[in-house]
Amino acid sequence: MTFSLKDLLSREPEAISADKVFIKEFPVEEIGLTLVYIVIAGLWVVFSWDVVDYIMGAQIDSISVQTLKGINFVMTTGIVLYLLLRRTTSRRRQAMEALRLSQQRFESVALATTEAIWDLNLENKTVWWSDSMHKLFGYRPEDISSKLDWWLHRIHPDDRDRVMESIRAGVESGAKNWSGEYRFQRKGESYATVLHRGFIIRDAGGKPVRLVGGLSDVSEQRLTEKGLENYREQLRALTARLQSGREEERANVAREIHDDLGQTLTAIKLNLDWLERHLGKQEDASTFNPFLERVLESSEMTEAAMKSVQRISADLRPASLDTLGLREAIDEESRRFEQRSGIKCELKLPSEPLMLSPESSIAIFRVFQEALTNVARHAEATAVNISLSTDESQVTLRIDDNGKGISAQAIGDPHSLGLVGMLERASALGGRVTFEPGSPKGTRVTLQLPLTERAAAVK
Repeated sequence: MTFSLKDLLSREPEAISADKVFIKEFPVEEIGLTLVYIVIAGLWVVFSWDVVDYIMGAQIDSISVQTLKGINFVMTTGIVLYLLLRRTTSRRRQAMEALRLSQQRFESVALATTEAIWDLNLENKTVWWSDSMHKLFGYRPEDISSKLDWWLHRIHPDDRDRVMESIRAGVESGAKNWSGEYRFQRKGESYATVLHRGFIIRDAGGKPVRLVGGLSDVSEQRLTEKGLENYREQLRALTARLQSGREEERANVAREIHDDLGQTLTAIKLNLDWLERHLGKQEDASTFNPFLERVLESSEMTEAAMKSVQRISADLRPASLDTLGLREAIDEESRRFEQRSGIKCELKLPSEPLMLSPESSIAIFRVFQEALTNVARHAEATAVNISLSTDESQVTLRIDDNGKGISAQAIGDPHSLGLVGMLERASALGGRVTFEPGSPKGTRVTLQLPLTERAAAVK
């Protein structure tokens, strides 16, 4: 069975039966005392003659007996009535005092709080509003009606049905609390963004009888949050632009080093090899031994320099990332990491190439590099498990090591620039990075990035 809030308010109060009133007016203790009096009075009526004769020591005429009975009846009835009235009056005074204190506390809270307190009585269909309605929304007591329609008509038309449906769902579900956010008209034409919270009071049968709560103006807070979110978006865009520019610059430097310096060193190496061959062919080769040694030494140094150039170029921007793709770049980098650190890497990569945007590929690879660097520096690990996977909506990189684990202080430390860098890279692309304890030990780093429209189409 469904009903609207207006249906609930339109119901007539249930009739209160006479027996319920009797029980409320005469508690069980008073009824018990009255029954005792009736029993004693009945016994007195039956045995009063014998009792009076026994007390007086002789038979007494009927007039004296009736007089004594009358006196006894008046005194006993008066005592019982006095006890009943005293007990009932005492309870009523206690109830009135408790009600007064409760009302006083309620009014004090209404004055002290920054919210507009409201109390909706479903039995008499009225709403009570605190004086804060004037401070928050400009309504004076004479401007406010106790009818529910007064509140409903001041909810923004686009929000009204949603609010009513929310209250109805809360009442029908048996919930104790209800909350909602909507636009509420101030005195005038402007609307305030309000947070409406209420507590649903039910009777013993579960029927809602009252709704009590508060209405607070959160317009400034929401404007501040919106401005802060805009600032965050601008910061993310700036971070992404800076990272993109940095990656582009690193790619240019790597290319220049690899192409120009690498080619120059290669040419020098070829010349030194030519000198080495021709000096060795001379008739009096012993004369050229000192020169040949210098040539060999220079050739070795040139070869070492070429390897350094290749390493620096790969660190700046691995060529495989641009030519072969993310999967191959991760595989190549993990092999290099094994050679440098001696830490074994277990890879679980997709069987097919990943069609990701350049920005996502770079972000994943840089997070991967930084995570391996942290393992080598801090984890004291002997093995790392690396997995890369995608689903319908996102790509996930997971790195687990078997080291000593990362502390909560390190995760929250703003000076942990490596961790901050990973978080910024993920945030700039709408993703996230998490750091958590591994199982049974170590650290797990998880990067999740949303798939771009291009990547999703390929999937």
